[in-house]
Amino acid sequence: MNVTFLGVGEAFSDSPSVSFLLDEDVLVECGPQTVMQLMKMSFDPSSIDIVYISHAHADHYFGIPLLLQVLSEEGREKPLEIIGPEGIKKKIEDLLYLGYRKNIKDLRYKINIKEESDGSEIKINEYKFSFAETIHSVRCLSVSISKGGKKVSYTGDGRPTTKTRELVRNSDMLIAESYCSGFRTHSSIVESSKLARESNSKLLVAVHIYRRCNLKRELEKAQKIFSPIIIPKEFDTIKL
Repeated sequence: MNVTFLGVGEAFSDSPSVSFLLDEDVLVECGPQTVMQLMKMSFDPSSIDIVYISHAHADHYFGIPLLLQVLSEEGREKPLEIIGPEGIKKKIEDLLYLGYRKNIKDLRYKINIKEESDGSEIKINEYKFSFAETIHSVRCLSVSISKGGKKVSYTGDGRPTTKTRELVRNSDMLIAESYCSGFRTHSSIVESSKLARESNSKLLVAVHIYRRCNLKRELEKAQKIFSPIIIPKEFDTIKL
């Protein structure tokens, strides 16, 4: 599996908010800048078959109306699967209507929205998705995505729980929110490094880092706990 980062930032940083492609058919998170980033890559958005949204904060899903609209304008006919936590269906419907005065049924193609919960698992195409809730200010689900013997895990926002730790065990790549130390509902790169070590993950990719975090100091601490750690830039691709 290949992971291409469209954005790696938090809500108010100078980098687009965290979003990435898994191969070319799975999009994880869809913030306000996600469609713009796809266009900068000259990427055909119709390649996307599955969209995963970890939670309903603006930097993670406010790009959904833009994505749905551009797919409609480009003549998409095949169905689109959207996965998210409980309650995400109505939030997407409301956002689409607010943005374009449209209902989902007005689009040219079918959209299947699946609401998942802590501990659930689903299979779509060649992918297996497993979920665990984190400690965040709203309901947020970590996800592990498995395909062809490889496992990519993404924490979403928030601090990990016991179930999160079990979910990400033996990940080939752990993509972890690494906001900053000292926040009750956010993790840090130090905590992410502990999660990577405890879960026997092979690689830690730190994203969603707080714009005012002393990254050099935090990274020095983290690297004493786990290695390798990658802090990607937008449009970086990591191949498994």
